[in-house]
Order: sequence, then C-alpha cells, then structure tokens
Amino acid sequence: MSQLSVDSITGRVSGTAPSLPNGAVVTGVVTATSFSGAVTGNVTGNVTGNVTGTATTATNLADAANITTGTIAAARLSGTYNIDVTGSLTGNSTGLTGTPSISVSGVNNTGVSTLTDTRLSSIADKTTIVSGNSVNLSYNTGGGNVAICTNPSGPITLNVTGIPTDSSFDNRAISFAVIVQQGTTAYGCTNVSLNGVAFGANAVAGLQTHIAYVSGTVATASTTGYDVFNFTGINTVGSAASTLNYKLLSNVSGGYRRY
Repeated sequence: MSQLSVDSITGRVSGTAPSLPNGAVVTGVVTATSFSGAVTGNVTGNVTGNVTGTATTATNLADAANITTGTIAAARLSGTYNIDVTGSLTGNSTGLTGTPSISVSGVNNTGVSTLTDTRLSSIADKTTIVSGNSVNLSYNTGGGNVAICTNPSGPITLNVTGIPTDSSFDNRAISFAVIVQQGTTAYGCTNVSLNGVAFGANAVAGLQTHIAYVSGTVATASTTGYDVFNFTGINTVGSAASTLNYKLLSNVSGGYRRY
C-alpha cells in the first residue's frame, strides 16, 4: 500500500477540484468549508448552517434549530417534549397525561366538548330574537337557549329541536328561557315542545308536567313590560333516547319594566 503525503491536492486545471470516482475512505477528521450531497451513516458533532434533505434520526438539536418536516408517525415520537409552536396545528392531539398547561387565545368549537369541571370567568348566552307567538330554537346547531319574543298577539309556544338522543346525553337537565316584550295584553308561554313531544296546559299528569297560565295571559299589560318564562327539563329516567323521559318544570319572573 502506498502513502501520499502532500499539503494540498487540486485539479489538473487551476481552480478546479479533483474527482474521486471510486470514493474516499477517511479514518481521521474531514474539515470542509461546505458540503453538498447525500450522507449515509452517522454524523456526530455540531452543524453550523442549514441542513437540507432527509434525516432518519436527529438528536441534541440546538434550541435555535428550525425544523421543517412532513407528517410524523406517532410511533416515531417517544419520551417527553417541551414544544412551543407558533402558527397553526391541525389534526388530533391524543394521549395527553399529567397536568399539561394549554393556553389559547380563542377556541371556535362547532362540536361537543365534554368536561369534568368547567370554571369560567365570564359567560354570555346567545339569544334568538323572534316576532310573534312561535319561538323555535335548534339545540344542536347553535340556536342558543334564550329567546327574546317581541310583538306577541296571543299565547306563546316554544319549540326546541335537535336535543341529543344518544347515550352521551343520558342523565342530563336542559334549560331554556323565553323573554317576552309585552304589548297591550301580556301573554304567557303556555306550550313547549321538546323534539316534538308537547308539554302544555293539557298535559297528562304523571306523563308530562302541566304548564301554568292556562288563560294565556300573565301580569299586568304594559308596553314597557317584560316577563321571563324559565323552563327546565329533567330526565327522570336517565336515557336520552326520547324526550318523553323528561319532566318539564316552569316558572315566570314577571313585571320587569324598561327604564
């Protein structure tokens, strides 16, 4: 085996690099100003600059490393991570354990959130404004639980649809309110329908709860008067499969005046 001892090797043409068509085996340290091409094997040490390409495993990346990647399979992630993300995250996050602290500036959730303990600093109910005697609320599409009824000309009916009937809604109580801006005659909310099951003045005792105000009028008529009719449906059976399992409780807070 021959040994070549030189200080530098250049191409035959001045300013060019020599070619090693069969490769090179280096047992010492290779120092280069820059490197371009694929690397097979392990790279140990510090990299200053940008690395573009595909890496199977990267460890001990510096805090300032910027990583752009495609989809990472869950099986490739293990251990404990402390990750700050700027931008958007899409997909599902599962398997969070311990006491993670998650801070977001806002959440727009169109689905169902099931929480064990909810503690809110402030809350605002969505209201639906209707004119006339029929109030329609859609529970599962964001219709809200509060209706404001203006210009009633007779007894008022509340129709609520979209109440869930799957087992995740078992053993629930639901509440609704109808705020009525009265006219020259003060009318009451005398009938309620929950998913098509009617609760009203003619309800059968023991099956459905009687709603008061059979005459359809309440309080003293006043064009500046408001009455609030509150309804709470309690599931006394447990199963949400049918709203026949609900008993409806009602009360009225009346005589409010606008000043």
